[in-house]
Formats: sequence, C-alpha cells, structure tokens
Amino acid sequence: MKKKFGSLILFLAAHFCVLGVYAAGQPPMKLWYDKPATAWMTSALPIGNGEFGGMFFGGVETEQMQFNEKTVWRGSTSIRGAYQNFGDVFVEFEGQQAYTDYYRELSLDEAVGSVSYKIGNVKYLREYFTSNPDSVLVMRFTASKKGKLSLSVSLKDAHAGTTVVSGNNITMTGKLELISYEAQVQVLNEGGKLSSDNEKIRIENANSVTILLTGATDYDIASTNYIGKTVTQLHKNLSGRIASASAKKYADLKKAHIKDYQPFFNRVKLDLGVQMPDMTTDKLVREHKENNYLDMLYFQYGRYLMIASSRGMDLPSNLQGIWNNSNNPPWQCDIHTNINVQMNYWPVENTNLSECHMPFINYVKIEALKENGSFRQVAEKENNRGWTLHTQSNIFGQTDWNINRPVNAWYCMHLWQHYLYTNDRDYLKNTAFPVMESACQYWFDRLKEDQNGKLVAPDEWSPEQGDWEDGVAYAQQLIWELFDNTLKAGKVLNADASFMSELSDKFSRLDNGLEIGSWGQIKEWKYDKKKLDVYGNQHRHLSQLMALYPGNQISYLKDKAFADAAKKTLESRGDEGTGWSRAWKIACWARLFDGDHAYRLIKQALNVTYIQGTSMSISDGGVYENLLDAHPPFQIDGNFGATAGIAEMLVQSNQGFIHLLPALPSAWPTGTFGGLKAEGNFTIGLDWKNSKPKKATIQSLSGNVCNVYFPLLNVSKVTNSNNNEVAFDKSVENRISFDTEKNEVYTVFFDEHIAGIVPYIQLKIQELIVN
Repeated sequence: MKKKFGSLILFLAAHFCVLGVYAAGQPPMKLWYDKPATAWMTSALPIGNGEFGGMFFGGVETEQMQFNEKTVWRGSTSIRGAYQNFGDVFVEFEGQQAYTDYYRELSLDEAVGSVSYKIGNVKYLREYFTSNPDSVLVMRFTASKKGKLSLSVSLKDAHAGTTVVSGNNITMTGKLELISYEAQVQVLNEGGKLSSDNEKIRIENANSVTILLTGATDYDIASTNYIGKTVTQLHKNLSGRIASASAKKYADLKKAHIKDYQPFFNRVKLDLGVQMPDMTTDKLVREHKENNYLDMLYFQYGRYLMIASSRGMDLPSNLQGIWNNSNNPPWQCDIHTNINVQMNYWPVENTNLSECHMPFINYVKIEALKENGSFRQVAEKENNRGWTLHTQSNIFGQTDWNINRPVNAWYCMHLWQHYLYTNDRDYLKNTAFPVMESACQYWFDRLKEDQNGKLVAPDEWSPEQGDWEDGVAYAQQLIWELFDNTLKAGKVLNADASFMSELSDKFSRLDNGLEIGSWGQIKEWKYDKKKLDVYGNQHRHLSQLMALYPGNQISYLKDKAFADAAKKTLESRGDEGTGWSRAWKIACWARLFDGDHAYRLIKQALNVTYIQGTSMSISDGGVYENLLDAHPPFQIDGNFGATAGIAEMLVQSNQGFIHLLPALPSAWPTGTFGGLKAEGNFTIGLDWKNSKPKKATIQSLSGNVCNVYFPLLNVSKVTNSNNNEVAFDKSVENRISFDTEKNEVYTVFFDEHIAGIVPYIQLKIQELIVN
C-alpha cells in the first residue's frame, strides 16, 4: 500500500504541478537521416499523390526511385493475382564518390523529399514529390556551381514489357492478364548536353536536371469488365500529362503541389510542448522512443500517408497503401476485409481527411450495387438478397478465401460514419443508404432464431481462430451496428415504411453479441466448442471487441459491467501483437479512458524491427527506421490505426457528445491541438494544462446543437466569434449544451483552477485501492 500511495503522490505531482503556458505551434514534421537507404522496406521513403507514388533511396552514385500505381495488378475477375511493382527509375551519377555532409529528408509539412551532400566545394541538392494537380512524379537535381551535373537516366519495367528511348523521353508499355499499363519519363536539362541510346538518356555538364514520371493502366472500376479505355487512349492521356507538366517551370510545379497538399495536411496540428530533437529519425526511434516529438511525428505520418495513398480513383488503399516493390507481395498486397482495409480508414474522419474516405466508400458502393457484381453473387449463391464478400479481394471484384459475411456490416460502418462527420444528406441518400439497406436485406434472409428466440447469424467465424458456430460475437456486434445505424439513417431520410418496420422488428430481436463469460470477459463465442476463450489467449485479433472499437455499444458511459469485461478481455490479450494489432489496442484502451495504457501501446507500436519476412509472432510487430508499420513485413494499416488511436485519446464523440481529453496520458500534461473533427460536423481545437482542458474552440459546420462532456471541470463561459457570451445548458452533470449557427466558431472557457480536485484525488485513491 505504501508503494501505491507513493505512486499516487508522484502521479498527482505530475498532474498538478504549475507549468507555463505553451504557445500553440506544431514544430516541423519531418523524417531525416544522415545516410542513404539500404533497403526498400526498412529505410526508403514514400511519396504519393493518392494514386501514383514512389519510394526514394537517396543513393549518391545511384538514385533509385521505385514506383507504383494503384491499378497495376495481375489477376482478373476469376483469379486473385496480386498487386504489382510497376518499375524503377535509376539515375546514375559520374564522379560522386567522395561526398560529405549527407542529409536525406521527407518533409510531411510539404510532402517533399530531399537529399543533399557536398563533393569538394559543390553542394548537390535533390527534391522529390508526386503532384496531384499535375499527375506526375517530379525529381529535381541541382548543383551549387554550373556544369557540375553529369548523369544517366534509365527506366526499368518490373515485367516483360517494351521500353523505348527516344530523345529525352522513355516509354514503357506492357500487358498483364487483364490490364494494360504504360509509364513515361521525360528528362529536362538546363545547360549541358543531352544524348540517348536504346537504354538510357545521358546528361553531361548540366546546371540542373528535372525528371518527370507518370504512369497508369486502362482499368475502370465502373466498367463491367474493369477496362475503361483503349491502349491508344491510355497513351494519349499520359502523353498529355507529360507535355503539360514539361511546359511548366519546376518552381511552378512544386508550388502547385504544395498548394494542393497543405490544405489537407495543415487542417490538424498537434503540439505536445516539445521541439524537434537534433537527431536522425532512426536514432530517435531506436534510442529515444520516449520523446514526445516522436508521438507527434508518428501521428502526423499517418495523415501524410493517407493523403499520399487515398485520393482520386474509386479504389481503397491496399495492405501497403500504394507502395510495393514485389510482384509476389505478402498476402498479395490485397484488399483484406477482416480488419486491414477498414483500419486503413479509421483516421480519415476524426483527423479531418473526409475526402480521403471517398475512394473506399465509392469502391464499396460501386461493387455492392453492381448488377451481377461479385459481391452480390456471393449472396446469391446462398439464396440471399443483398451483398457480402470473402476475406481477400482484388481490384477486379474477385473475392475468395474464408467467407467474411459480417464485413458488409463493417464496411457500412464507414459509410455511416462519413455521414455523422459531414452531415451530408445527399450523400446519405444517394451513396450510403442504398448500400446499407442492401446489406440489411442480406441479414434479413440469413438470420435465424436461437433457442431463446434471439436472432443470430448461423455458422460464423471469429477471425482468425476457432470453429464456425452460431451467434459469434464478431458477427452479432457488427450486425447490431448495421441495424442501429441503418435505422438512424432511415429516420433521417424518411425511408420506406415497410423496410423500416422489418428492420425495427429484427433489431428488437437481435442478439447484440454482448455476454460476459466465466472469467469476466466479453465472450468471443456463444458456445466455444474448442474452449479457446481462456485467460491468456493472446491472439492478435480482438474480434469480440467490435462493440468497443470501432463500434459504440461498449462504454463506461453506458454500462460499467460490459466496459469492465472489455478491459478484462484486453488484459488477457496482452500488449504484444503484430503492428496492426497493437494499433487496434491503442484505440480500445482509449475508448476505456485509460490514456497511460494507450500510451504504453504507442511505445510498443514504435518498437524498431528489422524483420522483413513474414512473422506471425506477437513479439515481432513494430516499425522500421522509416516509421512504416511492420506486421512484419511492412503493412500500412498499423500506421493508420495508430493515428486514429492517438486522435481517440484526445477527442471522442461516438456517444453523442464531444468528450475532451478522454484518454490523456500523464506523459502529455500540457499541449494543444487544432482541427480534429467530431460527429455532428464540428471541428475542435483545445489547449490543456496540468492534464486538464483550459480552452476549447469549436467550429460548427452544420449548425447542430453542441454537447460537450468534461468530467471534474467547470465551464466559466462560452463565447462566439464576436466575443459575445452564449447561453448554455448545464443541467446534465459534467456536460453543457448550446445552440450553434452554421460556420460559427465558439470558445469554451474552463475555470482557471481545477474544479473538483478533492473528488479527483479521492477517485485516484479509490482506483489504487480497487486495483
């Protein structure tokens, strides 16, 4: 007990010490290194425009830019195939061996990569970015003295295509099972001499060189055969891109790229009261993992990767986003449906990147409603209406391996969530609701009554373990979310009465998948025929906790018994896991309002690994030196899941109100954030001090009533943008509510002194005694 009370004193000292007010302002966000990358997976750095991207190494004598485009896939509507490496641009330099002052960087603030070094008294600089407005990847090489750049450029196809060099252009074409592809390179030199042969373009004694790269395929998801243009049209489109970009100055290309990118990235700022440390990123993550700058960097890296991998065409990010250097990648680098593609999109809404959600949402809509499409065929084979799919999917609608029926409900959570954060009624009517209604019809046809008269999903699985049996928690909890969300959507839209009546009836009789087991856990299986539901089962999946996160059924603000059972389940699963599993646990502990445990898992997720092969060991997950998530191998969902989890630690809104700092760890006692989103289409900014909110700014983008939850604090006043006080209702304990006007900004001021400090201390003493 003495040890516990000693811990309490230290805890309170950390929480209530007097700290100066830290001025808002996020430090520069960048990854940087003092040596070239040695391996694609562990140390190369990613750039992308949402569809097309590259990984640069920064080699001095030879630069390698490996590149990808989202639709370069082997396979077809009947063969899974795999996502493919597109190719590489190699730039070889003359006389660049004895270099000094090497520096390699990826700026998240500008989405620009750079490399610099010196040879003698000449400084060399390279810059790389992938432009969304101009649809080209740009590589720029300069020297501090004229005539000091001599290099050659070659384009390597990852397949057996045809490569043609002509003047300052290289064109690469080929065909896989279904799609045809093309890439083009154009080399622009300022000064010096350009020549070419059948393999390379050579530049001698130039002042600067700009390389433009673009590529695409003839894929079209809306087409019945997934092909949307002729090879001639594809060539014309790409030639037009290159011609347009080459007519612009490099400075204008870069300016347009940054102007396009920054409005997305700059929406959210996070400042934890520390500056960027003076050490390389690999050293930071290896030796100083406790540094709060790394927390900010990892959070914003996920947002950067989202902007870079999910814009434009109606296809979601795959297991590696858009970056892949293999023609036989792990799990085919597919669209994986039992956690992975969903986790890819967990941070889009709450970190203010709603637009990046649309490639996934539109993909779901197109495939789910496509007449005679593969998603509908899976349902038809079972004599059900609606749609569903299996665990592994390619971009041509093919879906196989274990059937994953509840994924239709899981996908629909994303469609509904986008509405909750945007309040876009037209979107709800035309995109989300038809897909949600169809998914409900699938379960209308499939559900059956158990011996207690409850509706259960027959013969389901708990990914990825156990026997198939009726009423598995994973299925029941997801179907509950689907029915609940669709009822709410139907009420907004005044949907068809007969459908709504049937939905309401079935929802009232549905087993919600929440049952507390013999050792205090949320039961994973209703019957558990294999007796796997034992304390200490550290399986990577948390399938029985869908209702905690990303669902909304379990919360300490709803039912303590179920929340305690979820906590017991998480304790049993442990803190180890693959990269994405640890990220999921961050969000789950945040939903249980345990910021210190969530923070511990952030640090677990940042364990450096060098394993590049496939490992299912729960101890091998982490990150590489380039901060890409390691399952291992590289799997990008852990990056996105960690970003979403950190946002959940700062703001939650899934219980019908804005909950400020619901899971703030003691390691972040003072800080600010701006731009996080909440359901109801609110944008939130917050200053906190001594681990308590000081001032919140809330922009109401739809004019809804604003409800704010803040335990153990008092609100002194609420003002609008004219500094006029706004009346608020505080009849509900620990909450206020006030009317808002569309686009108006409100400021909520909390008392200077921490209210309820005695109850707070009593609460902490009680927790220590109970534990």
